[in-house]
Amino acid sequence: MATAPRAWRDVSLRVLICVDALGIGGKERQAVELIRGLARESTIDYRVVCFDADDFYLQDLTSLGIPVEFLPRRIRWDPGVALKLGRIVSAYRPDVIHTNGLVSSSYALPLAKGWRIPLVNGSIRNAFVNGGLRWSLERWLLEASDYRVANSRAGLGSRDFPEGDPRNVVIYNGFDFARLERLNGKASPPRNRPGAVIKTVGMVAEFNRYKDYFTFINAARIVGWKRPDLQFVAVGDGATLEACQAAAADVPTVRFLGKRKDIENIVETFDVGVLCTFVEGLSNSIMEYMALGKPVVATDGGGTRELVVDGQTGFLVRQSDPTALATAIEHLADHPEIAQCMGMAGHARLATEFSIARMMAETVALYRRAAGQ
Repeated sequence: MATAPRAWRDVSLRVLICVDALGIGGKERQAVELIRGLARESTIDYRVVCFDADDFYLQDLTSLGIPVEFLPRRIRWDPGVALKLGRIVSAYRPDVIHTNGLVSSSYALPLAKGWRIPLVNGSIRNAFVNGGLRWSLERWLLEASDYRVANSRAGLGSRDFPEGDPRNVVIYNGFDFARLERLNGKASPPRNRPGAVIKTVGMVAEFNRYKDYFTFINAARIVGWKRPDLQFVAVGDGATLEACQAAAADVPTVRFLGKRKDIENIVETFDVGVLCTFVEGLSNSIMEYMALGKPVVATDGGGTRELVVDGQTGFLVRQSDPTALATAIEHLADHPEIAQCMGMAGHARLATEFSIARMMAETVALYRRAAGQ
């Protein structure tokens, strides 16, 4: 479905947004926030194309009247999809094409070169260092693009792109506090629940080989026998879910909630927000913890240090160290006044440094620079 014309607006720039997918995941959540932000930009006309049929986040866009055109692939490289995208580019004539991943960049790059349209490649959503063939292909596509956007300085450095080059840009994810209005009536951080007997330690992340749920489970095992007041909640789905459930079979304090859309409602029940990973760009989960005033305990790697201020908004611990993780969690559980101060500081930091308004201002400025305006 094509984007409705906006004759009533003073449109000065046309942007074709090409996203790999709208399924569950951090990259997909970021794409949704970008598109929703563009819907509020009066001088930008945009069109959205998606290369996967998974529509987990689609309602977040259609509820605002934002149409999405799906071009699902029948095979890994589908010439039919390339032809359809070519017809869209020919009819729409965008001033800028913005991609967010390997698939969208693969299809869009040849067309951008052929039509001499600036390509903004936003596929650096993590901080993997030399991740094999896929990583190498993605880096080649980034090198061939006109502009490269990372959501963390660590991510940009992981691909060996220097920050001093104006074509290499870091734009931090923005959190839309409007997501919290249905919870509180206003976007303000909630206080810790007074008199709570059971405290909840939660981790929201996809179950895959990059997320270290096993350290989360082992931390629960360490404190479980002596701290019946702590329960551990894992939220997400993915390839390693069954293995993690098996690993936690002897840890009664761990619960698995599966794939959920009501993330804000779940995070609101947390007393401590945790993220254990082996490498990370800029985590959506941590931003959700901070938005809801929760202290954070996260493994120190990738771009997490750019988001979490150790000792002020939470604690950074060594990777794959369940003892250090358990110690930090217990400290926050035993010192609710410290936990509350950290949660409030995290909320304030998110509101000033990682707002959706800031993200959109920097993104639109990049579009205009790419288009030569």
